[in-house]
Amino acid sequence: MMDPGQQPTSSDLRDFSRKVREAPTREENRTSAARSMKIAQGETEGEEDLLRALEELRAQYEKLARAAGRLREVNRELELTVASRTTQLAMANHTTDELLTAERRAREEAEIANRIKGDFLALLSHEFRTPLQAIFGYTELLERQIHGPLNEAQLRDLKRIQQSQQHLLGLITTILEFARLEGGKEIEVHLCPTSVHEILREMEGFIGSQLEKRDLKYDYRCDGEAIFAHTDPARFQQIVLNLLANAIKFTPAGGHISLECASEPGTAVIRVIDSGIGISDEQLETIFQPFVQIRAKHSTTEGAGLGLPISRRLATAMGGTLTASRNPESGSTFTLRLPLARDL
Repeated sequence: MMDPGQQPTSSDLRDFSRKVREAPTREENRTSAARSMKIAQGETEGEEDLLRALEELRAQYEKLARAAGRLREVNRELELTVASRTTQLAMANHTTDELLTAERRAREEAEIANRIKGDFLALLSHEFRTPLQAIFGYTELLERQIHGPLNEAQLRDLKRIQQSQQHLLGLITTILEFARLEGGKEIEVHLCPTSVHEILREMEGFIGSQLEKRDLKYDYRCDGEAIFAHTDPARFQQIVLNLLANAIKFTPAGGHISLECASEPGTAVIRVIDSGIGISDEQLETIFQPFVQIRAKHSTTEGAGLGLPISRRLATAMGGTLTASRNPESGSTFTLRLPLARDL
C-alpha cells in the first residue's frame, strides 16, 4: 500500500497495470473451475441415472428371457399336441374311409342279395302256381261229381282241400307282389274319385265265412255315404281286405271286429278295430316290416307276414298313410288315411 500523498513510481504503475490485466484471467479461472465442478457433478449424476437405467434394462431383459423360455416351452407343447391331433385325425380319417368302404360293399352285397331273393321268390311262386292250377282243376271236377257221387265225408275233405288251395294261392299272390316291389318296380295305381262307402259295404261279403267260422262279431259304420277318396278302387279294396283278414287272424273266438269310415279336413279315414291280442309299443312299427308277425302264446296263425308291408306301400303309392295303434283295453286299431277327391 502506498502512503497518501506519495507519488507512484514507474514500478508501481507496472505492477498495477499487470494486476489489472490478470484480474479477468483469475475471474475466468474461478468461473471455469466452478463450471468444471458443476459439469463433474452433472456427469456423476448422469452416470448414476445411466446405471439405474441399465439396471432396469437388465431386469427387463431377464424378464423377457424368462418369458421367451416359457413361450418356447409352450410352442414345443403346442407342436407336440398338433402332431398328436394330426396323427389321431389321420387315423380317424383312415378308419372312416374303411367304414365307408365296408358300408358301401355291404350295401352292394345287400342289393345283390335282395335282387337274388326277389328273383328266387318270383320264380318259386310261379313254379308253385303251375301245379296249383292243376289241383284247382281236379278239385273242381270232383266237386261237380262228374266221375260219380261223393259221400258226406268226401265232400268235407274236398272242402278242406279247396280252403287250403285258396290259402296257398293267397300266399303265392302276396309273395309275387312282394317280390315285384322288392325288385324296385313301381306300383301301378289308377287314381280316380272313389266312393268309400261303396267299397266298404261289400267287405262283409268277402269275410263272412271267416267271421262265422271263428265266431266273431262284425259291424260297419260310416259317417256319410258322400265320402269320396282320390284312390285306386282295386288297391283300396286290397288294403282293407288285408286289414280285415289280419284282424280276423289275431282275434280270438267270440271277439269283435269293426270297420269305420269318416272324413277329416282333406282326408278320408278308414279304421279297422279288433279286440284281439293287441300290439306292444315296440311292435307298432316292426309289424310293417316284411316277414314279421305277432304270435301269441300257443298261436296257430298262418301267413307270410307280407300283408301289412304291402298294404303300407300301396297306401303310400296312393298318397295316403297306414298306421297302427293299441286300444286302451284290448286289441288294436289300423288306420288308413287317403286324400279326399276334389271337384265332385
